[in-house]
Amino acid sequence: MNMKLDLNRLSLETSPYLLQHANNPVDWYPWGEEAFNKAKAENKLVLVSIGYSSCHWCHVMEHEAFSNPEATEYMNTHFVNIKVDREERPDVDQIYMNAVQIINRSGGWPLNCFALPNGKPVFGGTYFSTSNWLNVLKSLIDAWQKDPNRIIEVADELANSIVGTEIIRFRNLPETISNINLKDYSSRLKKLFDTRNGGIKGAPKFPMPGLLDFLLNYSFHSNDKEISDFVTLTLDKIGQGGIYDHLGGGFARYSVDENWLIPHFEKMLYDNAQLISIYSKAYRLNKNEHYKDIVSDTVNFLVNEMRSVQGGFYSAYDADSEGKEGTYYTWTKKEVEDLLNNDAELFSVAYGVTAAGNFDGTNVLNRCASKEHLKCLFSIDCTTANSKIDKAKQVLLDARKKRTKPGLDDKIIVSWNGLLVSALTEAYISFGDEKYLNTAINSLNYIENYHYKNEKLNRIYCKNKISADALLDDYANLIKAYISVYKVTLDNIWLSKAEKLVETVIQDFYDNESGMFFFAPSNKTDLIARKMDLTDGVITSSGSTMAQNLFEIGSIIGIDKYIDMSKQMLANITASLEHGGPYVFGWAKLMLSLQLPSVHIRFDSIQSRNTLNQIQAKVICPVIFPTLLNNNSKQVISNGQLKVCIGRTCYPSASEPDYFVELINSIRIDS
Repeated sequence: MNMKLDLNRLSLETSPYLLQHANNPVDWYPWGEEAFNKAKAENKLVLVSIGYSSCHWCHVMEHEAFSNPEATEYMNTHFVNIKVDREERPDVDQIYMNAVQIINRSGGWPLNCFALPNGKPVFGGTYFSTSNWLNVLKSLIDAWQKDPNRIIEVADELANSIVGTEIIRFRNLPETISNINLKDYSSRLKKLFDTRNGGIKGAPKFPMPGLLDFLLNYSFHSNDKEISDFVTLTLDKIGQGGIYDHLGGGFARYSVDENWLIPHFEKMLYDNAQLISIYSKAYRLNKNEHYKDIVSDTVNFLVNEMRSVQGGFYSAYDADSEGKEGTYYTWTKKEVEDLLNNDAELFSVAYGVTAAGNFDGTNVLNRCASKEHLKCLFSIDCTTANSKIDKAKQVLLDARKKRTKPGLDDKIIVSWNGLLVSALTEAYISFGDEKYLNTAINSLNYIENYHYKNEKLNRIYCKNKISADALLDDYANLIKAYISVYKVTLDNIWLSKAEKLVETVIQDFYDNESGMFFFAPSNKTDLIARKMDLTDGVITSSGSTMAQNLFEIGSIIGIDKYIDMSKQMLANITASLEHGGPYVFGWAKLMLSLQLPSVHIRFDSIQSRNTLNQIQAKVICPVIFPTLLNNNSKQVISNGQLKVCIGRTCYPSASEPDYFVELINSIRIDS
């Protein structure tokens, strides 16, 4: 191929990540039959290179190895080169990440995996410098030419290992659920807690909001103050640290240090959605006004900066701008002094701004002095200190807006939008602000209008095009979103939509042998293995989310089949709960849901919605199932009253929310 190509095949794609490589001199192919057919016809090894648009080291490798004339000429001559956006095709990423983790015992992005023409991986790694990249390319081709059978043997062994991981083949007896002891599980987790900084020990530090959600629920219903204090510590430290954008709202993906100070600056929709949710829930137990501000500012950031005109939310903001990481977000002491004048010192003390800086001579803002501390240092009252700081933040934010913004990934992903809808309902419950609920409903309406074609759900909408079949995480998080909106509106249309999607998931993803769900639908034939998504991480796994969905919708509408399916899935995963640590929290939350007595709240009219939300705003409970009785119901409730059944005990009807709050908050695991 001519090395002076202006644009390669990726110029026809919509993914921002793929388009970032459209000017490379590499003869890139998108994932698909064309690339593999070429590899088979020419007997060439395949490079599957995977990343995402906001990945810093993906950019570095793109500027270095994938723009180097010697490296790219060698790639084009000897390999068929495929670029994959991991957010478009996480099912592809799952397989090749699994291969690299088996080879290197670690993984990450950029992910570069070499494979046979049939797609079976043979070798891989993450970031390579240009010189190392050339060495790897030449070594592989030398081995492929001299001893192809050995390469094929390695690929077959690796493929067999991949097929055997992240999959469950057989059913366990549901009775095994009773052997799971959440107290033992939580005790093992405690050994991992960073009791000084919050989060899990070590660095880098990821917020893990799903884990915090389980711990919040568990600690409340088990009276475990140690865990409750740990959750509060973690949320406080994250909210004070540099991982949080103190000027514009929103969170970076993780911090590179153990103090939550220096972030890896990209902002992902899924992180921000889940953190909105956990801060909203935590506020119900700890009326910390900073939590409320964090939720408000983060929602405003997403609505103002990441919402499309159609109503869906984009995927991410880049870590880099002007060719450097963090440039958009950091400040020198001189910049702060020039902009804030007399208030510069107050702000600098409050947010840790120094002449030396904490990040390459600049400062990542982090709240390191309380208003009480400022009051003592500057001899001003707290109200004045807060006022000055608020004005200073606005001045800096206005100045920041004049900088070159990081790149925006304008893919809209069903799964991540579903996470945000659920989070917005939690914010609505905690703070009663109708804009949160309206934004959630508008987002669901957007998905209805733009992600379906011929009644089939599509994962991606980007540049006015839909693409990529929906995967299990899309369905699971959308079902969860429907259930979440139903729980605060009592509008059965959302419940009906959830039930319809559940049946689609059972039809297209269900494995009859194990009772689990595959990650990709049955019509996906372009993968070397069909795997499951069972391990919880920064995002709760689609497997555990789907199991929780089945339990909840089955409980609300009274379908035992769904509840039994949920219990079967949990029974199958019991061994993982013994050793899975912080990566099985979604399954632990389902276990908690099953061990707690279910709370059924029944209403006689839609006007009771306000009472329902007054109750939910004061409780932490994963097993509340509201039902609006229709005229055919055999149950009779006096006008405007509610009836609550907890487990097998039903209580007298009443209309006062606090009566029910007291009942629900008294529930314990051993009730």
